[in-house]
Amino acid sequence: MRNFLPRVRIPKPDYDDLVRLARECLEGCRVRAADGAVLFCPDGQGNYGALWTRDFCYMVEGAGELLDRAEVLAAIDYLLAGQREDGTIPDRRQPNGLSVYDAGPVDKPLGYGPPADNAMFMAKLLCSYARRHRDPGGFAERSGAIIRAMEAVPRGAEGLVFIDPNRPRPGYGFTDCIAKTGKEFYCSLLYWDACQAMASLCKEFEYHEDAHDWYELSERMYDSIIELWDEEYGMYRAASRDCRQLDLWGSAYAAVIRAASKTHAARIAEFLLTTIDDWRFKGHVRHLLMGEYWQRLLVDFPPNTYQDGGFWAVPTGWVARTISLIDPEAGRQLVLDALQEFREHGVHEWIGPDGRHVAGYVASVTNLLGATGPPKAQ
Repeated sequence: MRNFLPRVRIPKPDYDDLVRLARECLEGCRVRAADGAVLFCPDGQGNYGALWTRDFCYMVEGAGELLDRAEVLAAIDYLLAGQREDGTIPDRRQPNGLSVYDAGPVDKPLGYGPPADNAMFMAKLLCSYARRHRDPGGFAERSGAIIRAMEAVPRGAEGLVFIDPNRPRPGYGFTDCIAKTGKEFYCSLLYWDACQAMASLCKEFEYHEDAHDWYELSERMYDSIIELWDEEYGMYRAASRDCRQLDLWGSAYAAVIRAASKTHAARIAEFLLTTIDDWRFKGHVRHLLMGEYWQRLLVDFPPNTYQDGGFWAVPTGWVARTISLIDPEAGRQLVLDALQEFREHGVHEWIGPDGRHVAGYVASVTNLLGATGPPKAQ
């Protein structure tokens, strides 16, 4: 098993309430595909009426125990059925069977190619399912598709995910409107994380040669991730060219999955605690510090909204686990603040002082659930 940062322990009644909210959101997001498969949409209000690869991964990773095994596997296969010949995994598949590879509306795609993260989320999704349900056969049958998908990800010679500044495309899907270019930090983290997940599971299932190959691939890029570290601030930068800005979500995630060293994780925690009032609102987290905005966009939208200033619960668990390295009570309070917002106003995709947007957004609550736990038994 892999070694992540510890989960944030919260009182059992609060944890039980988080489970209840996750269960409600998961039940509300289900739709039937034309072939009968259950698709788990990102929200329960019909705003995102398809099966998104990354959102489904977050549901299975954070709350897989609340989902039916057969339905999860069928949805995995629904996504894999849309894989292109070049290995590209769909960004989403619609209930009518249409595979959509680019971010944005079908008739107005964002950027010059598909988001760079879907292969990694597909790998992590399969690993999460196979580990939870101890399904080595199902894992092995689909591993070839994962290999093809990972090979299709645009990467530079040192292994980091690379976005061409002259033909920008989305990187990480939760910044798919942002033109981060050059070496892209978050997708590079995801690539390393996916390789580690594949290697770990191959080892558990005794596919030793495959485990060696995945470990070797991840190790070759591990030392390159440090290229995006900013020693002055003790944080990672989001990209090496456009949008070379301090990445709050990515830095916390690097600490959680231990792509950051112990020393760097402590620096990240210190920075986040020192700047807490510049990124926190009701337990939700901004992509960048308050007053900062992404330097290049793939589509225009107002500042202080959505991915350019909105506050999200998707990363709250990563940030809480990270700051708990130094201040466990601050980490716990961040989780409880988000939970209180959920109780009072429902679970949303993002919020801000001016309102709340996209109700029933599943990843907001499943990610938080996956980062927490009840108190340990004495």
